[in-house]
Amino acid sequence: MMRRVILAAALAAAFSSFAQTAAAQGSAPAASAAPAADAPVPTVAAGRSAYTRTCARCHGINLAVTSSAYFDLRTFPKDEKERFVTSVTNGKRQMPAWGGIVKPHEIEAIWLYIGSVNNW
Repeated sequence: MMRRVILAAALAAAFSSFAQTAAAQGSAPAASAAPAADAPVPTVAAGRSAYTRTCARCHGINLAVTSSAYFDLRTFPKDEKERFVTSVTNGKRQMPAWGGIVKPHEIEAIWLYIGSVNNW
């Protein structure tokens, strides 16, 4: 039990530090949904990898969020890709901006992964 409390405190401190750094850097401009010419081609597999690395800690494994504190991506409308890209890039409410960390082709791949889980 004590290990869980320590781990939770460490994760909260790390996330808080990251959020403060992202806020200090300011909002990044909206990312283009189209990847750069030299960027890897976005795939569902790449999206799953990027999602697991950057999104799963809050939005859950396979989009199965365990807390109402985080947006349930299983309910994200498939026709609102621009909103998704803007939210990931610039942040929204409690979610920090990932535009300086997650590249546009990774955001596209994450979108493909979310669509595959949601059967779009």
